Amino acid sequence: MNYDVIISGGGLLGLITAIGLSCDSVSVAVIEKNSLPRVVDDNRAFAISQGSKKILEKLRIWQFVESEAEPILDICVLDGDSPITVHYNHKMVGEEPMGYVINNATIWNAINNNFLNKLNIYSPHSYKTIACDSGYVEVILDNNQELISSLLICAEGKNSKLPELFSIPTVKFDYKQSSIVFNVKHELHHQNLAVERFFPGGPFAILPMKGGYTSSIVWTEKSEISKMLMDLSEEEFIIELKKRFGSYLGEIKLDGERKLYPLSFVFAKKLYKGRVLLIGDAAHSIHPVAGQGLNLGIRDVESVIKHIVAAKASGIDVGSSYLLKKISRNRYFDNFTMALTTDGLNRMFSNRIFCAKALRNLGLIAVENSNFLKKSFIRHAMGTTIL
Repeated sequence: MNYDVIISGGGLLGLITAIGLSCDSVSVAVIEKNSLPRVVDDNRAFAISQGSKKILEKLRIWQFVESEAEPILDICVLDGDSPITVHYNHKMVGEEPMGYVINNATIWNAINNNFLNKLNIYSPHSYKTIACDSGYVEVILDNNQELISSLLICAEGKNSKLPELFSIPTVKFDYKQSSIVFNVKHELHHQNLAVERFFPGGPFAILPMKGGYTSSIVWTEKSEISKMLMDLSEEEFIIELKKRFGSYLGEIKLDGERKLYPLSFVFAKKLYKGRVLLIGDAAHSIHPVAGQGLNLGIRDVESVIKHIVAAKASGIDVGSSYLLKKISRNRYFDNFTMALTTDGLNRMFSNRIFCAKALRNLGLIAVENSNFLKKSFIRHAMGTTIL
């Protein structure tokens, strides 16, 4: 079978890319090693920026998740138990929320129920061989079926083997941290406030969820500590949780199971090689300190769709080095600055040295007392500007 584009990886970003390209008359095939439609068995939630929301609106996906999206109206940042805080209010830059919190299952249900049957899905299948010629890409699947396209997009995530297969240079290292992700029920309404507290072991984020009395927690710790926390009983875990959560939402209790996600850094020095293009975590797996990983990937998707659709309409080869260079130039600075910023924030706030803590406090005080800095950070968090 011949296609304009083959996407390897049927996760969220791979499928959203396929949806966007298919809507604009680009023929697309998606290869996914796991079965689709995907049955979601975790209770993860994503913080979707205002910029990402607008992209999903253009792709006609947002209308299917909007009713389950909880607006983020305020953000509070704290350095551990320090009394110094930075408070961001969305009204400093307008009336729109800074972002939204959406359940992983909600996004998957929207895609499964409204788009999946319109896509060319090869699942559960993986590739046996990939040959990249000067004029096309040939993929042989594990059932010996042959697929040919002008471009192969890799959306396989941070553990993809394609960068190595095509000698795309990448920087990789283990953070030696893991995030415990779970939901809690609480006594008081969250008032659409998101909280991020920085501790030596890693950031502790509280995201407001639909209904007002549930929040999603992303608790990052050193890997050995997070494993010990996962081994605790629910009662023991709640005792440790309260030390970081505080009492501002009254009594809390777990809502569902806890999941553990090891953290690592991946950054591709090049986004393409030949007719292979990397997007999402395959190109940049960043620290979750600012909750921007998915938003960064969605901006990749927007750029890819815009450039490929325009190229096809103009009769330009969608796998040409000319086009892939344009996409790479469009995305590299955003990817690089976000990777650098999130890595730097994690290192800075994990530093126990007294001088580092004093500098952090001075920085937080400076931001709290500067409307200009606050507005800049709010717009960046909303995905409406790039640092």
